[in-house]
Formats: sequence, structure tokens, C-alpha cells
Amino acid sequence: MLKSEKSGRLQFIKDKLLFLILIILLFNTFLIALGYHFAVSRFAGGDSILLYKQELAHDLSGYSQRLARNLEVYDLPSVRDALAEYDYEVELATGSDELIEVIINQGRLVQEIIHAEADSRLKERVLIAVNNDIRVQDTKENTRLVISIVDGQLSVFPEQFLGKGTVKHINQIFSPNRYHSSQIIYIEVENGVGQLVFPHTFEDHVRVLSDDLSSMRISLHETRVRAGLAEMVGPGIILQVYDAENGRGSDSLVHDADIRDLVNELFSSGASGISVGNQRLTATSAIRCIGPLIMVNHKQIAANPVIIQAVGDPELLKSGLQIITGELKKNRGLRFEISASGFIKLPAYIYSE
Repeated sequence: MLKSEKSGRLQFIKDKLLFLILIILLFNTFLIALGYHFAVSRFAGGDSILLYKQELAHDLSGYSQRLARNLEVYDLPSVRDALAEYDYEVELATGSDELIEVIINQGRLVQEIIHAEADSRLKERVLIAVNNDIRVQDTKENTRLVISIVDGQLSVFPEQFLGKGTVKHINQIFSPNRYHSSQIIYIEVENGVGQLVFPHTFEDHVRVLSDDLSSMRISLHETRVRAGLAEMVGPGIILQVYDAENGRGSDSLVHDADIRDLVNELFSSGASGISVGNQRLTATSAIRCIGPLIMVNHKQIAANPVIIQAVGDPELLKSGLQIITGELKKNRGLRFEISASGFIKLPAYIYSE
């Protein structure tokens, strides 16, 4: 009996040890799986991080569209263009850092345009309401009217200048469901007609100067891109030009005049920017041969093939090249490979003596 009881205890202890070992094995397996998942998410995470940020970018686009509709400015061309430009830049982004830059810069610009247009439309509606007021229409002397809303509270100065119906209408225009910021509107009433006037406070001057500076920076950047002094991205084509196969003599080689003719044809077909041999073309760029070498911007480029990249409508660019490439094929045996791309990145021109 004692021996049987002792044997039973040993078996119970063995069972507990086996169960404990099984638990430890399962826990270790869980830790290994967790570590593997972490490693995969870290080292294969370039794409997953990019996908996450793309989702974030699309969420911001959806928010901006809802905001534009809520503020009743979605139908305005400036807003639609800004939203389309943002979505286009998101699709062009090829890396995580580039996408974040688009979200911060282009996303901020979209928000600014939406709020600026909403602010402008609000002031127009308030002005219409004021000009429909009987008391305003009967006013002969010049009067400065100040309409403000702070924390949802509307005030008009001079008081009692507008009729109750007009004040009620303006309150409806300042619906808290659509406009969340404080507003102050200055209206000059003369001979029964009100006109919006610009307030001459220091803060307003600073705001206007800041807006003008931002606009000038955008215009300057666009000018630099067009001039070739900054990178340009967009859809376009890649053209590879080869010497004639098994050709003999000078006519079988690609010359500077051939490259210039091709470049001129691309610009005529609407190319916004062009690079030759990874050298950005500007208004002063030179394409010339020195012996067997082709020089662009005074720098030697790779030949056979000479690679030309152009940003523009791919179909128009390809169509514009048909005649000249056909003639060069037929008369000189030069060979061409043309491919369209949704993303062409042209480098900025770099000056060198």
C-alpha cells in the first residue's frame, strides 16, 4: 500500500514536470515567433512602413475632401486642383521620406487653400446679407461696419445698425458646423452699398505678408523647376539612341546635331523638361561633339545609347518623335528605344566651369 502510494506520488510529480516543461516549450515558441515577427517587421519593413504612410496620406486626402465639402468650397477649381495635385504627388512618391514631405508640405497647402476659399466665400455671403438690409440701403453717410464672431457669439458695431432679420441670417452663415475659427469682417457702407475693406492692424499686415511670402516661394520654386535649376518630376518618356548596328563611317554614329534635333522635337511636342545623359537642359545648355565624345553642359555623357528623358504627356512626346526617328532609322540606320513612364525624375542643372 505504501509502495503503491509512493509510486503514485512519483507519477504525479513526473506529470507535473512534463506539464511544466510543455508550458516552457510553448512559451519559448511564442517568444521565438514574436521575435521573428519583430525582425520581419523591422527588416522587411521598408514596404510596410511606406504602405502605412500611403494609407495615412490617403486618409488626409479624404479628410481634406470632407472638409472642403463641409465648408462648401469643394466645387471651386482652386480647391479641386489642390486636391488633385496632392493625390498626384502621393502617387509619385517612391520612398517613405519623400511621402512624408508630400504629406507635410502639399497637405498643408491644401488645407490653407480650403480655409482661404472658405473665408472668402463666407465674407461674400455676409456682404450680400448686409447689402440686402433695408437700413443699409437707406444709409447715405459713410459708415464703418464691424461684424465679428468669437466663440460662437456674433456682435455688430454700431449696434442696432442692421435689422434683426439680417443679424439672424448672418448668424446662420456663421454656422458652427461649418466655421470653427473666429472672424472679424470690416465693411464700408457708402450711399447705401457696402464694400469689404481691409483692416489695417499690425497682425493683419503680418498675415498678408506671410501669405505673400509663401506664394512667392511657391512661384520661385516653380520657376526654378521650369528653368532647370531644381528637380522636376512627372510622367514622360525615356528615349535611348543607339549607333547604327554594324555601321561604317561617321554617318553610322549618333552626333550632337541628332541629339539637338530630337530635343527640339520633344520641346515642340510639349515637354516641360529634358535631360540628356543625366544632364538637365536649360536655356543656355550646349550639346556638341568633341571628336567621338558627346558633351552636354560641358560634361561628357555616355553614348550608345545616349539616354534622353523628357517630362510631359507620354503619348504626345512619342507621337512627336515618329517622323524624325523614322528618318534617322531609314537614312542612317540609327536605332531607338522609347518607353513611357509614370514617373520621370530630372536632375537639377549644376553649374561647373
